[in-house]
Amino acid sequence: MQLDLANSANMTSHMRTSRLIIGLALFLALSVGGRGQDKSAEDKPTIEKIRALHLPYVPGPVPAYYSPGAGVEARALKYQKSILACQQWYDQQKHVDITLAVLNKTDWEKVTNFGYPMPFNFGGWRSLPPAGIVVPTRFEDYPSSADFADDPELLTENISFHELGHLYAHYTDMEIGDNLLAELYANILMAAYVRTQRPDMLVFLQGPSRKLPSERYTSLEDVQYIADDVGFTNYGWFEFQIYRMADLLLKDKPLPQLLTELKKTFNDPVQRPFKDVAAKLETIRPSIAKEMGDLWKPTTIPGAQPKPCTETARSDKDSDLVVLNSSPKTVKVTSGKDAPVDVPANAWSTFYGHPGELLKLDTGVCYVFADEPSIARIPAK
Repeated sequence: MQLDLANSANMTSHMRTSRLIIGLALFLALSVGGRGQDKSAEDKPTIEKIRALHLPYVPGPVPAYYSPGAGVEARALKYQKSILACQQWYDQQKHVDITLAVLNKTDWEKVTNFGYPMPFNFGGWRSLPPAGIVVPTRFEDYPSSADFADDPELLTENISFHELGHLYAHYTDMEIGDNLLAELYANILMAAYVRTQRPDMLVFLQGPSRKLPSERYTSLEDVQYIADDVGFTNYGWFEFQIYRMADLLLKDKPLPQLLTELKKTFNDPVQRPFKDVAAKLETIRPSIAKEMGDLWKPTTIPGAQPKPCTETARSDKDSDLVVLNSSPKTVKVTSGKDAPVDVPANAWSTFYGHPGELLKLDTGVCYVFADEPSIARIPAK
């Protein structure tokens, strides 16, 4: 996952984590890491909110704040040590100063709207610096945590390495708007570190736990377009799959070479459809489509049909409407009272609203937000 969206405004641009996240940036942030609208304006840096809690504090190269409670200090020291080791390894790319906060649910909710207990980063993508990571005092408080891993502390450490990956991608100019690629970049850094330094975490690079149930969304195109809005557990499942993809891309290729190739290959600022992203990944590793199997299949997000430009009964439920523009011209899209957004040719953008609300195109066509995510496909002709 990608970033701290604690004080987010409903502006238009992209983002990478949103309302649920396992954000295994998970899993954010801030992150996660490319979506159709920017919800990430902040009133003040996250670190200021953490300091305002006047929590116990452990100094060091990675200073750590932690909520009071039985056993929390020991966990904070453990996480501080492991994150410092990862930071020092990532510093081969570029040094980034990091602060750690280990928070219980009460303190967490004073700092962010980001859902407890999913670790997230701040101070990177559209989030005010300085940089840092927030992890929960007890990841095992999430009811399904045992389905992801047997050791919640080990999983929390692993996710923190992923969140560090987002920050280093940001500070090494590898930030990218596409959610799938943003998560991949963070996971490549994490996987490279785990491969060389943390053999106890290699199991995470093999894909999701078999304890996880069957998921509604299983195409990488799904997570590219609607990110963590696939659902908390489903997004975690995807993150483990992207872990696996990152590990495959690293086979027989050193990290600096792979990062250089990715930066050169994905230098287009426009969010391109999955078929284009997939084709480029196949130039880096020709066997990747076969190795990822069903995840390379097309999305099963249903298509939205043009509707009369009249709002229907509305609900308070959140929903996503993806505009996938296959036409040769830019399309202007208006959602509610927001300023129109340009969706370039052969590109996509995800909009957020409530069932019954309208999305208006400058072609005169309207689409309506449904109860579940949907895709408005603008044809080539």
